[in-house]
Amino acid sequence: NFFSEFKKHENMDTQPLFGETKRGYKALNIVVAVVTTIMVLFTVVMGILSSVFFSNHDKCRRLGYTSGPRFCVSGVDVVMCFVIILELIPEIALAFWYRRGELEPKFRTLIYYNAVITILLCLVANFYFFQLGQMGYPTTPATTTPTSATSSAGLS
Repeated sequence: NFFSEFKKHENMDTQPLFGETKRGYKALNIVVAVVTTIMVLFTVVMGILSSVFFSNHDKCRRLGYTSGPRFCVSGVDVVMCFVIILELIPEIALAFWYRRGELEPKFRTLIYYNAVITILLCLVANFYFFQLGQMGYPTTPATTTPTSATSSAGLS
């Protein structure tokens, strides 16, 4: 039938040829790249500067700084930033290869998945840097003194 053949060719006109991508995919790629880049840069900078903004919080006290504005970056902050950067390297490589046309379109899903994981890792790191999970909870353990009831029970 002529009309069914015409419909097939009409649909083929809108499909990309030779690895070209549609405008929607290009826009989505740009948005994902920009959001991931902003989150990683913000997280790495805040990993270093969170101790400057919160110089009197518990992290500095645990490192031994008791008074005054001090620059106290803990090793955990540096390691978290390093892990985020290491996780970003394969994502950049995949995106680069995909843009050059060396990867099939099915790898686009993997690139988006890695971007979401990177953004979530950045969120968790920022929660840790600014201690958002500890709001409302006591930061120092309660100390108890032995009472006569515990000492008479033979626990001493």
